[in-house]
Amino acid sequence: MTHFPRWSAVVLAVLFAACSGAAPAPTSITTTTAPTTTTASAPSTSTSITTTTSITTSTSITTTTGGDPAVELLTMLVVTDVEPSLDYDRGDWGSGWSDADSDCQDTRQEVLIEESVSPTILEGGGCRVDIGSWYGAFTDTWFDDPGDLDIDHFVPLANAHRSGGWAWDRDTKRAYANDLEDPGHLIAVSSSANRSKGARGPEDWTPNHTGYLCTYATTWIRIKVRWSLTVTPAEHDALSELLAGCDGSVTFDTTPPAPTSTTVPPPSTTVASDTPADPGNSMNCSDFATYAEAKAWFDTYFPDYGDVALLDNDDDGEPCESLPGGP
Repeated sequence: MTHFPRWSAVVLAVLFAACSGAAPAPTSITTTTAPTTTTASAPSTSTSITTTTSITTSTSITTTTGGDPAVELLTMLVVTDVEPSLDYDRGDWGSGWSDADSDCQDTRQEVLIEESVSPTILEGGGCRVDIGSWYGAFTDTWFDDPGDLDIDHFVPLANAHRSGGWAWDRDTKRAYANDLEDPGHLIAVSSSANRSKGARGPEDWTPNHTGYLCTYATTWIRIKVRWSLTVTPAEHDALSELLAGCDGSVTFDTTPPAPTSTTVPPPSTTVASDTPADPGNSMNCSDFATYAEAKAWFDTYFPDYGDVALLDNDDDGEPCESLPGGP
């Protein structure tokens, strides 16, 4: 698999990332008149919409009106509060992370490898990341244990569903759930931040790291434009408010902290057993719409693997208690 660099020990120009990048199906989106006129469109939320097997997911998004690129991108989004015609089913988006290139490293491992600012050490025959160094942008903290990290769908699956993704076919939904082409689509964040966020949008949740808010808003908008997703009126207003505090570019230092030790333990040589396939840390609380869904998944794997996806923060046997229907 071709890897796209995500973090480096340099200053990131976020709005540049918002307006360029590789794409599965390159199609430029260009505005040449006033920001209110656009060629971008989102899937109709009418009950008569036809499910399709593909969607344009270009990251080559160009604006030419001379205004703030992020604000111009925001004008491309369709604003609606129409409810989806189908209920959200996490299974439609895949049962877990995929391994598109069959190299034994699933999407989670690919993201961990790409976002580590130091060389990663692998275990399990080179299939799992054991050691690295990651910057958690939501909390402005550093991590060296991948077990402390969740891979966050920047625009959560449930949010994408109600924003037009409900009409996609399963292949498109799974492509969205495992999108590695856009380096901002999936990011490593602290497990606690990911669970605090859940499936909420910027109208209900923003990162504690205030220095990241402009990047957060810009990335959210860019992903929604790329996948032709809609925004609610409240979501649009929240994004507008966030952008009002930005100056058109955002930078922050991602230089890793000084190492505390030069000793690196050798990779594990543990031989795999004949037990059923371990799903690994492949699910987040934001992947479930209700507590009942999270509990069903948790109970399926807990007897053999324990809390493998770290869904039960207080070890009381109840995962994702903040979800609707929780105890």
